[in-house]
Amino acid sequence: MQITYAPLRTLRDIEELERVPLAERIFSWNLNDWIARGCALDPDKTAIRYVADGDPDGDAVTLSYRELSARANQAANLFHSLGVSENDVVLYVLPTLPQLYVAMLGAVAAGIGCGVNWMFKPEQLAELVRSTKAKVVVALGPTPGYEIWENMQAIRADISPFVHILTVPGPGGRAMPDTDFDTLAAKQPGDRLLFQRKIAPGDIAAYVHSGGTTGSPKLVTLTHRGFAYKCWANAVVMAHTPDDVIFSDYPMFHIAGIFARGYFALVHGMSIVIPSPLGARDKRFIANYWRFVEKFGVTIFSGVPTTLAQLAKSGPSGEKLASLRDYACTGSTAFPAEVARQIEKLIGVRVLLTYGATEYTQNVTQAPRDGDPKFGSPGIRLPYTQVKVVELDGDVIKRECGTDEIGVVVVKGPSITPGYLEPKYNEGVFTRDGWFNSGDLGRFDADGYLWLTGRVKDVIIRGGHNIDPSVIEGTLLKHAEVMLAAAVSKPDAYAGELPVAYVQLVPGARATAEAIRDFALEHIPERAAAPKEIVIVDKMPLTDVQKPAKVELRRDAARRAFRELLADVADGKVTVNMVADPVKGNVAVIEVAGALAARHAVEDMIHERMKAFPIAYSVQWTE
Repeated sequence: MQITYAPLRTLRDIEELERVPLAERIFSWNLNDWIARGCALDPDKTAIRYVADGDPDGDAVTLSYRELSARANQAANLFHSLGVSENDVVLYVLPTLPQLYVAMLGAVAAGIGCGVNWMFKPEQLAELVRSTKAKVVVALGPTPGYEIWENMQAIRADISPFVHILTVPGPGGRAMPDTDFDTLAAKQPGDRLLFQRKIAPGDIAAYVHSGGTTGSPKLVTLTHRGFAYKCWANAVVMAHTPDDVIFSDYPMFHIAGIFARGYFALVHGMSIVIPSPLGARDKRFIANYWRFVEKFGVTIFSGVPTTLAQLAKSGPSGEKLASLRDYACTGSTAFPAEVARQIEKLIGVRVLLTYGATEYTQNVTQAPRDGDPKFGSPGIRLPYTQVKVVELDGDVIKRECGTDEIGVVVVKGPSITPGYLEPKYNEGVFTRDGWFNSGDLGRFDADGYLWLTGRVKDVIIRGGHNIDPSVIEGTLLKHAEVMLAAAVSKPDAYAGELPVAYVQLVPGARATAEAIRDFALEHIPERAAAPKEIVIVDKMPLTDVQKPAKVELRRDAARRAFRELLADVADGKVTVNMVADPVKGNVAVIEVAGALAARHAVEDMIHERMKAFPIAYSVQWTE
């Protein structure tokens, strides 16, 4: 379909778009109206292609837009018949299957949708069902290789008996006739909804849990206004058309999956390719990535930073990639500029960085598609969205920072969350005049490009010197044998913190930690930022959204530091573990194996060494 967009090169082009009031840009503030319009663009076009095993030559299940629309109506009618109304939640616990899309669309039509990380343990699942007060849960039935059904069975007694649990068979799984989602939905009409619903712009469309790696995830409330605005804005900044073909390879419980590879792709009539229920977690898909692009005519090259780093090290082998656009984006400011340059050299695609969060309904800045990408910067703000860097005093903005002055990033606009589902998480999130406090540190250059310099909590502070971890990570990724890199702090009695880096090598690499440390020392522009230690890991620990699990890595770095510090205590019979405490934060648990007679002397020695560190610790004795 022929759609033209004005060039988008600089902040001036954004301001030109804003000369038209936003209300004149948005035809409806109801996400369901956008979905209906997208399905009606070309009803016979393929909306979804699904491959179950990561093999592009395998059998593909297809759904046309006509079929998807009918099945979404059936799902909405089914949910409504089970008691779901406008303020009720349909929670779905599924890997990426066609039924996930049907459930997503049916949920937002009938009530509020909530996609859940299907890898959560039973206690987390139970808490989410209870906190959302879900009326219906759509979960994977008994399926080899998955524990979803077993986890759901484990929580059945811990949740309300009035919660309806529907099932979907996964690859090689079995259908459960009494609860089978497809079977029950098929009994409902697909040509119309059996209920009427009036939706206001501020009504909640979805709960999306944040990408936290420990404890209970925070549920972010996202509105129809936010989704409708982003359906318009993201099409403009990327010049999307119904001719685009996109992978659904992100986790569909993450905002980049739910929105960019879910609602957004469908409202614009794009074709979605599901290469595997596991998405980019499936090694078979990554190994066949370029074959998928060629076979299905994928136009949008994308992925989380870890995926792109792998693809940058294993380029195409003769596949024809003419369908790819010459620019793409990644939704993470942690994406190193060096990998972006490698990809552009490899396949001719410029990777535009974006800055986003669940709380923003995805992104609020992006490098301009027709302008200078300024690799390393997540670009300029989206139209009608405000982004500032400020000096804060509690919840009061004292002043806006000047050009190239680092401060806290605050955001305001139509896509920003009204808050978290649980009120306790809203404390300190908004300034008194309504700006969302991101907790990110950054600066704006003279051209209006945002540069992220770290997080308030993630900055490595070495003797008063603030170190941006991305400087270390970007340098290490220039090493030919480094696939993934993550820099964190380790405690140090003198400097407070020292930088340490964890790296995963490309397959078959033989680089040593010493060689990589020397490489970093030679190439990192700030000597203070050069990591004091390199830890080579077989597999980088990743969060559920495929980013390095820095919470886990910080604990490991602290554990290593304290073990080294106490290595000669009690004849080496000391072990250290870092555990999370709800009040004290990270606590060092020091276990000593030894005779009771030596207890006081050993404890005095441990105290003498540990008192230099601002961290809680406990000493436990084992016989």
